[in-house]
Amino acid sequence: MSRPKLVNLLDDFAMGGVTRGLTIFDSDAICAVVEPRVEAIAPGAMFAPHFDAEIIVLHVPPGWQRLMYVSSLRLRNPQAKIIWIEHSYTPAWEALKVGSRARFRATLRLAFRLADQVVCVSHAQARWLAEAAVLPLDAIEVIYPYAANPGLEELPLPSFSAARPLRVGAYGRLSEQKGFDLLINAHRCGLMPGTELLIGGTGEDEAMLMAMAGQSKAIRFYGLVTDVGAFLGETDVVALPSRWEAYGQVANEARIGGRPIVVAPCDGLPEQVGDAGMVIDFTSDAAILEGFTALRSANLPAMAAAARASTVDCGIIRQRQWARLLDRLLTEGKVADGALAA
Repeated sequence: MSRPKLVNLLDDFAMGGVTRGLTIFDSDAICAVVEPRVEAIAPGAMFAPHFDAEIIVLHVPPGWQRLMYVSSLRLRNPQAKIIWIEHSYTPAWEALKVGSRARFRATLRLAFRLADQVVCVSHAQARWLAEAAVLPLDAIEVIYPYAANPGLEELPLPSFSAARPLRVGAYGRLSEQKGFDLLINAHRCGLMPGTELLIGGTGEDEAMLMAMAGQSKAIRFYGLVTDVGAFLGETDVVALPSRWEAYGQVANEARIGGRPIVVAPCDGLPEQVGDAGMVIDFTSDAAILEGFTALRSANLPAMAAAARASTVDCGIIRQRQWARLLDRLLTEGKVADGALAA
């Protein structure tokens, strides 16, 4: 018996964490429910085709230019269940980047009403979106993203030593969003005593960040991170000073690797901390100094153990969440079809 078909639609395959997160749809738990595939939305496309699929998953940010496409997607695929995953927009992004909040929120309201199910990647994002798009909170499913990274579970925990600097790692796209400039500036200003910085990644802000670091021997640039385990192996703690971050897969990877995390108090990041690290406001000099001074004397081995423990079976849990959601939507579709036939 053939399985129902699911198609993931993307318009940007350079969206690192989003693209890597698609691998969850190839897991056994989900493939037992549906037959998944990925298709691209052409840049500038305004009209959607008919898809041979019972479920369509959108991985595109809502916007005026996409409303026409998604409207036609709805019309051309009336029997399909449409799931819209919100990967990008967050309360912090809205506060920093939106000029007209009324216009932006009107777009969200129009867009998400075209979907049968909205999925958010953190609870903070879901609470904000429920208000911004005027959606019932119980109509939004929260499923944390996950991308398998074999070997992180076996990575040796850091051997913390008061006799050497604390090695603070930060990696991802070198861009405004990730806030690495805040981290480098804090280090250069002496707000992170007893630490060294290891910055991993590439991006549009690379030259600027290198210039900020100057000739500091305590700040090193790693380059493109192709082996996350190798990068984490050179760190004791991982920092995420992001200006906005819907979830933060780097924090999840760091915890799997047994690294305590230090995160900004924005969007979905604090949800990952628990006993595995600290929340520090990287826009406040006083908060940075206080936080890193406290971190240096904290029980870091306990934080590292808590970090790893907090991610046990996280991939399996998220696969099962998706499998349950897909099964529910497919069941609802069958019921609706039966009701129409009757």
